[in-house]
Amino acid sequence: MSDMNTIGFSNFRRFATFPEMDLGDITLLVGGNNSGKSTLVKALLLCVDNLKLMSSYTKTNIFEFGAPKFRFDANEWHDVKIKTFSRAIHNKPVPVIDLGSDEEKPELPSEMRFVFTIGSFRFVFDVYGERDGDEVTGEVSYISIEDRGNMVKYDVSFKSHDMCYSVLGSTSERETLIKRLYRDYKSAKEELEKLSDEGNDIAAISSQSEKVASLEKRIEEFVNPDDNELPEDFDYEQALRQQFRNFHAHEYTTTSWDYLPLEFYYSQLNGNLLVDLIGNFIQFAKNPGAAAPKDIEDPNEYGVAMQEYMRIQAAREDLKQEEDKIRKSQEDLKALLNSFKIEYITAHAANQNTIYNTADRNDYIAQTVHGFVRAKIARGQKEYAFVTDWMRKFGVGHDFDVISIDGEAYRVKIKDEDNSTVNLADKGMGSIQLMILLLRLATILREYEPQNIVALEESDQLRYPTIIIEEPEQNLHPKVQSQLADLFLYLNKEYYCKFVVETHSEYLIRKTQVLVSKENFEDNSSMKENNPFKVYYFDGENKDKPYYSMEYRTDGKFSNEFGTGFFDTASNLAFELF
Repeated sequence: MSDMNTIGFSNFRRFATFPEMDLGDITLLVGGNNSGKSTLVKALLLCVDNLKLMSSYTKTNIFEFGAPKFRFDANEWHDVKIKTFSRAIHNKPVPVIDLGSDEEKPELPSEMRFVFTIGSFRFVFDVYGERDGDEVTGEVSYISIEDRGNMVKYDVSFKSHDMCYSVLGSTSERETLIKRLYRDYKSAKEELEKLSDEGNDIAAISSQSEKVASLEKRIEEFVNPDDNELPEDFDYEQALRQQFRNFHAHEYTTTSWDYLPLEFYYSQLNGNLLVDLIGNFIQFAKNPGAAAPKDIEDPNEYGVAMQEYMRIQAAREDLKQEEDKIRKSQEDLKALLNSFKIEYITAHAANQNTIYNTADRNDYIAQTVHGFVRAKIARGQKEYAFVTDWMRKFGVGHDFDVISIDGEAYRVKIKDEDNSTVNLADKGMGSIQLMILLLRLATILREYEPQNIVALEESDQLRYPTIIIEEPEQNLHPKVQSQLADLFLYLNKEYYCKFVVETHSEYLIRKTQVLVSKENFEDNSSMKENNPFKVYYFDGENKDKPYYSMEYRTDGKFSNEFGTGFFDTASNLAFELF
């Protein structure tokens, strides 16, 4: 599925390090003010927008060997309100290795890293710039594209001007090999010790010793591919255990690779930089390259040059064998970029205007109503029914009408069950907030309705977006806050929408616990596989561990505890009153 699965970063905003976070179907971010929830959202939006916007073209010429730009003012889709590199870079010293002494010393960073996974692709962007400038872009020094669907990886350094193509191996296959080697070696050693203790069958001892030596050689090839000298007391069993831990910690491992000079071929440029980077590997394989070195008098220099020439030619031949896989990888990335979408519903002030003017670009309510009208959602259609169904569940009203005023403004009328009508503005702030949320969600559902988009993939699950919502509980009664959990769950189950929600609502979180408990999961394994909810608590005081998962239990309770000031506040006040 083309979902946003993980996001992590370093030296961005308040965080020196933000470990990769696994996103669920419905991810709820809670924590105190200034704890970093909005920083995560800004990073997520910046990554997605730049992934789509980063181009091989500029307004004047085709991208050549300069570093591509990472935009902090990329508001074509989402305005994250950062604007400049200097506002984005972490503002506190971080440990840096001093190359002269190999010791760490604190320095203000000038480079940040973003790591994120969408569908089967994992991306890494390293971005550097001037800390004290007002540049709206940073320069990308390094890009990594890991395609776990086709088991290949592309690394490109714009500083050292090289690119690397890697073939990935599945951890599961390697873990199986490690387990078998470990089991066979341990068994062979035990048998050798037994024969040695008995001491009366020299031929059997010799044969078993050869078997142990053969297994040790295989283990050395596996754990020491660079053929470094091993210590005399090398522990083969411990080495295998360490390998198992290493592989288990990473989903995929590199089995082979080729480092190549960074080259761009105009025939491969189609617009998106990352798609073009993959295309360059295809063209590199086809390009005959420079002629073999000659006219080098120094035999040592000639030998080095010839060795490098042969290495590059061998790499070209290797890439030719991989061309079909690379083309498939490139097409898969194109499809991902076309199909993956994020919608951002920002926190906004509810006003009690009775007329919503479409010319006011800063009026979120007016723009939401206008978007709903432009989507041509009419009574009797499922998106319209979605709004009225949830209006009734939330107690907003029974039906509604959007009335156009000369195409330049709108009124929204709410109809109650007795057919009486009232302006939305007169229903109260909570009802306004809910109606705007429902109208925006209905517009999103219409926009991503399969018949309204190009079908790039077969499953409807791949068509609907990830929706980020900022503090949807504003102005809402506690009961209605809790019902937001029902709304998100409904949209996830019926339309496969994924959610990332910033919230301070205890009632919303409590309701997710009730919903989880009602599923009656058999065990933790079943719950982790089928529970759509994830809750992360942001601890603004812990620099080493900026967030942690609350971890649902099968009974709906959390395994971990919230920090102070969230769930404990109500009980503390009640205790103080008592």
